[in-house]
Amino acid sequence: MTKLPRHRPGLRAALGVFYLFLGAFICWLIFELRIIVVCLLMAITLASAIAPVAEWLEKRKIPRIVTVISIFILTGLIYSVAAYLLFPPMKEQALALYDSIPKYIQGLTAKFPFLTEYIGSDGDHMKIDPERLKQFAPNVAKHTLSLTAGLMGALANALLVLFLTSYFVVEANDIWQKLLLWVPRPNRDRIGGLIRPLGARMGGYVRGQMLVSIAVALFLGTGLTLLKVEYSLVLGALAGLFNLLPFVGSAIAMVLSLVVAFNQSELLAALVFLLFALEQWLESNFIVPQLLGKQVELHPLLVLFSILIGATLLGLPGALIAVPCASALQFLAQEFYLKPLNADDTAEGAQA
Repeated sequence: MTKLPRHRPGLRAALGVFYLFLGAFICWLIFELRIIVVCLLMAITLASAIAPVAEWLEKRKIPRIVTVISIFILTGLIYSVAAYLLFPPMKEQALALYDSIPKYIQGLTAKFPFLTEYIGSDGDHMKIDPERLKQFAPNVAKHTLSLTAGLMGALANALLVLFLTSYFVVEANDIWQKLLLWVPRPNRDRIGGLIRPLGARMGGYVRGQMLVSIAVALFLGTGLTLLKVEYSLVLGALAGLFNLLPFVGSAIAMVLSLVVAFNQSELLAALVFLLFALEQWLESNFIVPQLLGKQVELHPLLVLFSILIGATLLGLPGALIAVPCASALQFLAQEFYLKPLNADDTAEGAQA
């Protein structure tokens, strides 16, 4: 890159101001187009999860478009069958749990009087009036998603994500070849070599986290059922669903289960706590290493801060895509900053 002459400091200052305004403009543009940005990031993440399967089947003469459509249809069938089998009992338990909230709140305040000043002695205020639910639900959806303009907007965004995911998987080779043309020729090989590891990180996290959530739901649902905790089916399903948000989701599921168990007996609550402690130990030492692998391992603090930042900026979609994006950024930081920074130390260690 050509260096600017030292005797022209005014030009350097002008370029500095220009780049500052350019960066601010790009940030503003991304914020204004956050709907498209989030949909694009979701599509890239899902495409990274599907791409290895599509590549493996493509070697066996199965077109990528067939693979993508088959995965979408299979996923829809699995959810449909699960909903058909589990929805009736889960609906019954969910409605019963909803009606029992005041009783559980009163039971907690009776056993722990100091909670009265925080949640009150009556749990009726914690229930949502069905008439107000019609006004409450759209507002929650709007502020949580921070992206949609009602149900039709959410549906349109979902279709956009599915379309982009399909396009990225089917046209992956052509897309990367065209994008690499914008990279200076000396750097093309290095940038091109990072595509697969980067996709493996993002896609591996999505596939692994979904398997982890299923394993957690099965383990906790079975454990709560064996302990004879009320509404065990709903609590297990919620634990698996909330597990898509590591740390935060597990804490919510544990608190909800403990509230239900405390109103049955203190001993049962202690057993439920031990069950969740055992699940966390198994998840950290066996489930996550086996299903996620070392290639997407992130520090727990990085995961937590990623989720909090994503949720604050973009709501629920931001929280869902925060961890794979953080994994990708960590990988790029290691490749372009950490490795060059420690290249001399590595070379000296190899010589020694």
